Amino acid sequence: MQLCSLNGSRECLLDKESSKKAIRMKTQQRKARVVSDVIPQNIENQRQQNEQKISELQAEVLSLEQRLQQFRNAQSLQSVKSSDSTTPTLDSVTEEIQKLEQLVKENEILTGITISEATCSVLEQDMTSSLRQHAIVGEAGGKQFKLQYDVREQLQKVESGGSEAEVQMLEMDVVHDMVVQLESNLQAVAKAVSVRELLQLLASYGAWVEDRERAINHFASTFPELVKREDSNDEQGSFNMVISDPHRDLQLRVLWELKVLPMQSVVPDLKLQVEASPEVLAKDKKGVMSSAPEIFHLMLKKFGIESAILMLIRLMDRSPT
Repeated sequence: MQLCSLNGSRECLLDKESSKKAIRMKTQQRKARVVSDVIPQNIENQRQQNEQKISELQAEVLSLEQRLQQFRNAQSLQSVKSSDSTTPTLDSVTEEIQKLEQLVKENEILTGITISEATCSVLEQDMTSSLRQHAIVGEAGGKQFKLQYDVREQLQKVESGGSEAEVQMLEMDVVHDMVVQLESNLQAVAKAVSVRELLQLLASYGAWVEDRERAINHFASTFPELVKREDSNDEQGSFNMVISDPHRDLQLRVLWELKVLPMQSVVPDLKLQVEASPEVLAKDKKGVMSSAPEIFHLMLKKFGIESAILMLIRLMDRSPT
């Protein structure tokens, strides 16, 4: 304990006050140091807690986004299933069949080809291309035929708006008389692998057969004493029309042949042969009979087939006895 005199009481009191102040200052300094150490630690802890909370929120957002996408996918799949599972009504099916039948009839009228069977099977398919095999059974002008061809299709080009379908193989089974008359044309079409040109060839050949049959039968039934149908014995199975003069030994034979245009279209090519006895030919001083084939050719160009033939018949019918 410190003792102070009376005279020195004031100085002693001052010393005591100074000591108290020094002690308080040291205490405050210690408190300041403690606070300065604690505050940064609290901030760091709070930052770590905030970062952890942010990570948790980010994970929750990602989970919600994934669930939302799964929900959308499920809705889309359900929509597709709903559209696929829609059952058409009987009326809609009947209407669709009627439309298809009408299209078939119009196709027969326009092309002259009747399709009785058509099938398609996929031989190969991947993400970029497919190989299909088509088979067609039908008839043209009463002549039956069968076709089989393969089609390679590039799927990517089709999706992008381009069309890439290539016929890679073409086989055919047609009637014998068509093979005989159109052998070179059929070979050319098969080599070119052109289904369109082959169908054009079949359709026009069938039309040529029907026109020939109809015209000869018409004139033979209309003028039975003058016109006869003459079947040939060749392998083509062809037939011609013979116009006979009932009063003279004279016959006009119309040969109903054909020719093929560049677009594989068959058209009639009629020729005239004159057959007469020597006595009849001797009376033809002006050479009318020898020039008759050329005259008939000009008549065909100017008047057409039926009119030109009718003129020949009228000519023979009016010939003198």
